[in-house]
Amino acid sequence: MQKTATKKTNNLFDFFKKKKLNIKEIEKLYLNTNSTQKIGLEYERLSLDKNTLENASYEKLSKIIEHFSNIQNWDLIYDNETIIGAKSKTNTSISLEPGCQLEISLSPKENISEINFELNEIISLLDRIANSYDVFFLGYGISPKSQSEDIALLNKKRYEIMNDFLPYQQYGELCPTMMRKTAGIQINIDFKNKKDAYLKSKFLNLITPFMCGLCANSPIENNILSKNKTNRAYAWLYTGKNRCNFFYQNVYKKKFKKFENFFKNYIEEIISIPMVFLERNNELIPINGKINFKEFINENYLNHQAEIEDYLLHQSLVFPDIRIKNYIEIRNHDSSNSNIALALCAFYKGLFKEDIENLLKKFDYLKIENIEKYNKEVIKNGLNFKINKNLDAWQVVEKLFKISKNNLSNKEKDFIKPLVNLIENKKTQADILIEQNITNAEELVSFLYE
Repeated sequence: MQKTATKKTNNLFDFFKKKKLNIKEIEKLYLNTNSTQKIGLEYERLSLDKNTLENASYEKLSKIIEHFSNIQNWDLIYDNETIIGAKSKTNTSISLEPGCQLEISLSPKENISEINFELNEIISLLDRIANSYDVFFLGYGISPKSQSEDIALLNKKRYEIMNDFLPYQQYGELCPTMMRKTAGIQINIDFKNKKDAYLKSKFLNLITPFMCGLCANSPIENNILSKNKTNRAYAWLYTGKNRCNFFYQNVYKKKFKKFENFFKNYIEEIISIPMVFLERNNELIPINGKINFKEFINENYLNHQAEIEDYLLHQSLVFPDIRIKNYIEIRNHDSSNSNIALALCAFYKGLFKEDIENLLKKFDYLKIENIEKYNKEVIKNGLNFKINKNLDAWQVVEKLFKISKNNLSNKEKDFIKPLVNLIENKKTQADILIEQNITNAEELVSFLYE
């Protein structure tokens, strides 16, 4: 009788226990798609001190952000007492990255002209304000002069925990460089449904090394000309095994050929990555890789049960070049001037007006198993390498841009010109810097601001 009573009590307890998070629940996050197919832009620039060309101080940058928010009537964004950005009523924002790089994040738009107008309005005001503080913003892929160890991290608990954990993981040795010194251009695109997400992300992973190579713009680092054409991509290569670059090959390989399980398989890859921290009651709890997210779901951690917000946080700490949310993030371009950022928006818009299955057929010589090899090639060589004896990397991007250009209006074609010009001359921005005998930060800044 006592055993029966105990059993009933336990059953009652189980009934009222919170339901465990599961993959089906997580998958719903990815199904909230957008039929309008908008383009989003996240544009980072380096924040540099005019007098030293070193990374600018947080003190100056926080004043610049306050000044900007007062003029624009934007709301300041805080992390505890630290000003980390400002946000408009339409969800466009400016924010500071770990090494005080400044990111402009625009709310998604259908029209490239609208992106152009808003971006240049923000840049114009920010640059004028920064000038009065002896700061300037540089569209370049990596801090050209400052050493990582000389750059203070932004006072944000998230960055402190990442800095204490990620550099000590396998292939994590350049995480401090990635956090403090790199700047990139991220394009966000919508998908219509699961099949569209699968096909777009598969194709993007195939072409990501070539777009990275085309946008190579960081050969000068630590005040010298390095052997790499994109030191930004090199730093990301060593920011943690299975956390960056092209980490989820299994999603597209033999057992995952069908798109029906795409989100499920992608989630499986994400939850296999070790956790960095957890947030409860606005406090961050370091985990430092003691468990992965799948183990957290199954076993809890310090009596904390996995919630959907925990997955969103964990997902933000995994950094593939092509990251899936309820839209697709394309994250692999070195920062550059705003014309290049707009050219990338126009390129991806035109590219995905094409039937994607048709695109996959046209580029069927690109294989998933070769992507990591191509990625390492572009770090050193930009696009100056062969795919096979009859084809080089420049021909791949030339074909991509021809397809995109054919799908754009005459007005939109004007935006794509800066990248088309590089392709026609077969010279990346890194190639141009090297040809101009730019060998240090001072020469770099003088050349870019001529």
